[in-house]
Amino acid sequence: MPKLSIIIPIYNEERTLPELLQKVIGLKIPNWQIEIIAVDDASKDTTPDILAQHQGKITVIRNTENAGKGSAVKKGLTVATGDFLIIQDADLEYEPREIPALLNQAVDEKTLVYGSRNLHHEKRRGFFVQRAGVWVITKLINTLYFVTLTDVWTGYKLFPAQAKNLFVAGKFESELIFTVRAIRSGFRIVEHPISHTPRSVEEGKKIRYRDGIQAIIEILKDRFGNLRKTAATEVKDTKNLIVDPEEHFPLKREGNFLIARNGKKYSIDDVSRPFLMSEKLVADFREEHESGINWLKSFLKQFPRLYYAVWHFACPVLMLVNGPRRIRKYIPSGTLIVDVGSGPERLGAEFVNVDIFPFPEVDIVADAAALPFADGSIPAVVSESVLEHVADPNTVVSEMVRILKKGGYLYTSAPFIHPYHASPDDFNRWTISGLKHLFKDMEIVESGVRSGPLSALIMFLAYWFGVILSFGSRKAAPFITHLLMVVMGPLKFLDFLFYWMPGADAVATHLYVIAKKVR
Repeated sequence: MPKLSIIIPIYNEERTLPELLQKVIGLKIPNWQIEIIAVDDASKDTTPDILAQHQGKITVIRNTENAGKGSAVKKGLTVATGDFLIIQDADLEYEPREIPALLNQAVDEKTLVYGSRNLHHEKRRGFFVQRAGVWVITKLINTLYFVTLTDVWTGYKLFPAQAKNLFVAGKFESELIFTVRAIRSGFRIVEHPISHTPRSVEEGKKIRYRDGIQAIIEILKDRFGNLRKTAATEVKDTKNLIVDPEEHFPLKREGNFLIARNGKKYSIDDVSRPFLMSEKLVADFREEHESGINWLKSFLKQFPRLYYAVWHFACPVLMLVNGPRRIRKYIPSGTLIVDVGSGPERLGAEFVNVDIFPFPEVDIVADAAALPFADGSIPAVVSESVLEHVADPNTVVSEMVRILKKGGYLYTSAPFIHPYHASPDDFNRWTISGLKHLFKDMEIVESGVRSGPLSALIMFLAYWFGVILSFGSRKAAPFITHLLMVVMGPLKFLDFLFYWMPGADAVATHLYVIAKKVR
């Protein structure tokens, strides 16, 4: 028979505790065993005496010093033995008779059930400041973690035992930290309407506005400190194409791993995204993307619309013509296209994104120098501004050509006249002749300017003045440079007057080629 553990954190609740304990002890749930754990957080009223009256029916833990609600809950969780657990406040704002309805929503061990006060049929009234605070924090979590919850600070949180280690000690903010950690760990949160009888400060309400401020700080610290994607698109069209990137043999799935013929394991994350690189490479690339200025870029890339809005506004390079989507003119509509080094942007429904970092919209985490696709299995491949960032571009080019079907098309772009830009590093530049030479074994069907000469001029002016006006300060130079980019950035649209002119490729910022595999 499964067991439900009810954790009751208590601090000075002599007024409501007797009735609350009567209701919880009297709770009966068919086919469930119930365990009640009361944690007295160093109450100074008659709470200890009330709890003593129920010895044998409940487990009582007493703190010698008041540590906060989160710490009390954490202590209760450490001794709880239930398959599922729920937090029950002692102030009677939440009604224990509604627990069975929440338990009915617990469909599996990866689901958390939150009782939402905002889904109940009875409209909530009064307590405007408190409700406004909960609304703001709910919207913040929804925005940062890509969820659609209505009440993140509800007192009723039902969760499986597998999630209890995510709970941290603290005060009222602990429950919100638990929520965001659960989301990041791949747990699904469903909500069920509950009633709510709020009480005022005069009646014993303990949470204050400063707790809300602390909660916001903790949420931001968690989001900034954990650069990981929480919801990726499951790869469907490529399941039968993915192979071991080293030996190119099919992989066998066992649980959360893909197993190679030689026994090597590749992990699959909680959104079914395979990591087809060695664990060392995964760690190395993560460290690169989460250090220095790359950390800020990687964080912003978790919000693709924001990132590209900032990029298109602040970057003085016009990248609005002759992009990767141009390959569509050579292939039938709906043809699968693998985007190597995609970053967080999906260019269309037919694009399968491959990158070394699990940005949003990345389907497969893999090294461009060892692509996890069989020989001649992909009808179209694109790669935008990637080759300059790899130490061995010839290997990457060879891999893209290897996986391409005979008769398939490949698009790639790379910078020509462009300052150094580490992301996380920068190695090479190419002319049109250089790009064509990279794909010398293919038929070049198109080549030209991706970003024109005016963009190159603006970019170099920003960097040049950044160095000159910094007067030798390494820290000031990039700040001045990026400030000038913002100021001069709008001038890039004048590049529409120049990029198409004959000879523009001789002074262009970025160039591109489209090639066909003929053998």
